[in-house]
Amino acid sequence: MKSISRIKKVSLRLATEADKHIPAYDNTKLQAINQCPTWGIIRYTHHKTMYSGGRNMALEMGSAAHEFFAAVRLWQLRHYQQQPDLADYHGYRLFGNARYSNMLNSIRATQDERTQSLDFTLASLDGCGFYDDPNDRRRTLTNLEEACIAYVDRWDFNRMPVWVRNPGDVESDVGIECPFDIVITFEMVDDSVVQYRFIGKMDGLHERDDILYLHENKTASRLDDSWRNSFLLSSQVTGYCIAVGVWAGRPVQNAEVYGMTVPLPKSYDYGGIVRETVTRHDYHFARWFDWFLHTVELDQKYRNNIIDAPKYTHSCNRYFSSCQLIPFCDSSDEDQVEMLKDMHVEEWSPLHETSGD
Repeated sequence: MKSISRIKKVSLRLATEADKHIPAYDNTKLQAINQCPTWGIIRYTHHKTMYSGGRNMALEMGSAAHEFFAAVRLWQLRHYQQQPDLADYHGYRLFGNARYSNMLNSIRATQDERTQSLDFTLASLDGCGFYDDPNDRRRTLTNLEEACIAYVDRWDFNRMPVWVRNPGDVESDVGIECPFDIVITFEMVDDSVVQYRFIGKMDGLHERDDILYLHENKTASRLDDSWRNSFLLSSQVTGYCIAVGVWAGRPVQNAEVYGMTVPLPKSYDYGGIVRETVTRHDYHFARWFDWFLHTVELDQKYRNNIIDAPKYTHSCNRYFSSCQLIPFCDSSDEDQVEMLKDMHVEEWSPLHETSGD
């Protein structure tokens, strides 16, 4: 028997300053709560962690790589779409004066196009904050640079232009590392109304033949069929298509996910640089709204009562490593109260700017 959604109607709009009191959820937080409500609520609602003091090399390298991906799109906008003023406006926005000036100074007009593109984009790694760890031989700056060179060589700068909201406006919105903040209003079958914000930051928005394409970049240790299939139903892709459509004022139903492995395999043509295309239909969006509301309701129910939040023990060893909260979850209620007080606070938001002077 087909289940009947409790949602009667959904409406969407861009958030304003007056909406900042509405609870906000990003995809990372939503996914974490689904993995385990105790983990997700502690880490992303209360921003607490069992501080280990160690580096998260995968996260650090992913952050550096995303700055490089933004630089690739800036170079496309600047050099191939012939909009240098617009590209520079957003370059300074994303990288700050010193770092972006360094990127511009790396361009040598006497060099060929490939060299210029590599000099500009690789300069984005200067000052990114990533550095080698002697205990990690795979995630090194050299391996990252080699993968980035391969990425530029595979990137077709003319295939799909970066989306520009107002061509000719040197301060126009463009589809490069742009944050979104939308309000979702749910009208329920019982006539109640609830509102929540969905926030995030897209990697890229491109256009071809008057059709918008969401672009997402991913770094991974392996790009196989499992990696590809994960995006067929990815909540991130679905939610981002919804949100970016509101932000751009046009529907977005197509997405391209670009994967890059670090280090590259010996023959990167077979899995080192991958592009996966997915499409979203109305039924994907309807299911996403149900999933979003279900997850938000979990958070709302337990955010002020973490001790009683469900513990999904199948996630205790997710991603081949033990969850840092195992000692917490294995303790008595009284001890958990004290442990929560002692936890380290690391605030997370996808809207926080990390670049700049």
